[in-house]
Amino acid sequence: MTFSQLNYVLEVSRCGSINKAASKLFISQSNLSNSIQELEKELDIKIFLRSSKGIELTPDGSEFLSYIRPLIEQHKHIMTLYEQKNAKPCMRLSVATQRYPFAVKAFTELFSKDEYAKYEMRIKETGIYQIIEDVYNNDCSIGVIFISRESEDFIRKTLESRGLVFNHLKSLNPRVYFRKGHPLAEKEIVHFHQLIDFPYVVFDHGQGKSLYYTEEVNLEGFKVPEKLIFVHDRATMYNIVTHSDAFSIGSGILSEGFCDNDIISLPIACNNADVMKLGWIKQANKKLNEIEEMYIKQLEESLKNQ
Repeated sequence: MTFSQLNYVLEVSRCGSINKAASKLFISQSNLSNSIQELEKELDIKIFLRSSKGIELTPDGSEFLSYIRPLIEQHKHIMTLYEQKNAKPCMRLSVATQRYPFAVKAFTELFSKDEYAKYEMRIKETGIYQIIEDVYNNDCSIGVIFISRESEDFIRKTLESRGLVFNHLKSLNPRVYFRKGHPLAEKEIVHFHQLIDFPYVVFDHGQGKSLYYTEEVNLEGFKVPEKLIFVHDRATMYNIVTHSDAFSIGSGILSEGFCDNDIISLPIACNNADVMKLGWIKQANKKLNEIEEMYIKQLEESLKNQ
């Protein structure tokens, strides 16, 4: 008696016909009939009564069917269980990042390589506070953030209290974002006083949260304009800057193909420019998996020529 024979009996019972069952099982009618007859001979019972009208279960056949159904289901369960265990593992990556196109570029180039047979990848753009919470709560394995001279002590203490570590990628001075046709777009360098009359687009970091969680660097000597526009996502910031004389301040990294082509970034004249330290965070005691390590390498590659 084999599991193939048991499956044959079950399928014939479902179909009520040798011919229909053979078609569903992709075997010949004669092979199916012979296999069931061999089983009946082995067990010394009649499972089916055959007639010109078709087939039907005998009392012995009905009893036999009640025994084999749980066996077949258990057999399927065991086969599925070990097929999954022997299959290639699913690679998982979950990233929370500030509104940085280079982080999205690294993410895209990673899965575009098609090196993994099976993966689950997630990415979200949000503020520093939420990134720290997501990595702390294990909702995301990697967080991409920046820290400045002003915020470094606060952010590092916050990370340490949550068992997180900051890994430095690159340091750079912040720059100002304009549309290409902006009145200041032809300048080689922008001075603070030249920005005062233009609308300033900033990311809303949420009420009640420390100012150290702000998305923009607090530059010494920079007087915040009276015209403020708060946004929540990068696409909205790009749209506003592209279609107005508004400006924003950030890393200045405009990854080709991942930013609006009508936006440029210019250096800011500042004697004590507050260096932005770009980096990534993770749980201190957590080892990165293969795809997470590859993402970090892609981040480094995306920033190499910036």
